[in-house]
Amino acid sequence: MENSKVIAEAKKLGLDKVGFCSAKDFNQNFKSVIAAVFPYYTGKIDGANISKYCFGLDYHKVVARTLSRLADALGLNGFEIFCDIGKNDDRKIAHRCGLGFYGINSLIINEEYGSYFFIGYIFCNEDFEYSAPVNTVCKRCMACKNACPAGAVRGDFTIDADKCLSNVTQKKGELQCNEIAMIKENNSVFGCDICQDVCPHNKNAKKSHFDAFTKNLITKLEYEDLANLSNKEFLKKYGERAFAWRGKKVVERNLSYIKDGKSEK
Repeated sequence: MENSKVIAEAKKLGLDKVGFCSAKDFNQNFKSVIAAVFPYYTGKIDGANISKYCFGLDYHKVVARTLSRLADALGLNGFEIFCDIGKNDDRKIAHRCGLGFYGINSLIINEEYGSYFFIGYIFCNEDFEYSAPVNTVCKRCMACKNACPAGAVRGDFTIDADKCLSNVTQKKGELQCNEIAMIKENNSVFGCDICQDVCPHNKNAKKSHFDAFTKNLITKLEYEDLANLSNKEFLKKYGERAFAWRGKKVVERNLSYIKDGKSEK
């Protein structure tokens, strides 16, 4: 199949950054990978206490629907779609497909959208001309490393995931004292954008053009929003949002830490 056909059909779906690589590099029983960028940046929003990637609809579902439509338009058979799920290294795939370069904070950075994008891809059995990795490199200014409240950014293009505040906010059960302190100090209900917000490559990041990520946004949660909701009511109200996947208990717990922190002042 010609790359141009995929690119043309992808553009009809709002996908303006598409790349191709071999699936064999990822121990898959497919020939090729079609990867695409799904930008979600909506601009600076003051007072937000959840990560920017959670403002809109659940990206897992949006990406899956969009790539399913692309696969249908291309007439693909026997394909598989992924986005942040499974054992595949999404960032490695994006890099191999020429969609961006690695930042010191381990994220892939696209020259137009910065690091504010989701990576979606299709494993298929079509032959393509494979993309070349981009030549741009991270500025290595270490702003992300210096700003990380958890000291999770190592400075060698990897992070200590166990320390990462974003991961801490998603852990189940009771947290350690230092973890609770980080949530309180950074007003982090779900996720963390600090290493991205200070990154110079994100300074002029282009805003998203996807309605799913730019309309009917939820940028802030309050303890009172969840306190009187049952688990079923929580899922009914927030089930289409990425922060809902961990369930009500985790989100409510983080909100209670922040609420307690405010009352202590």
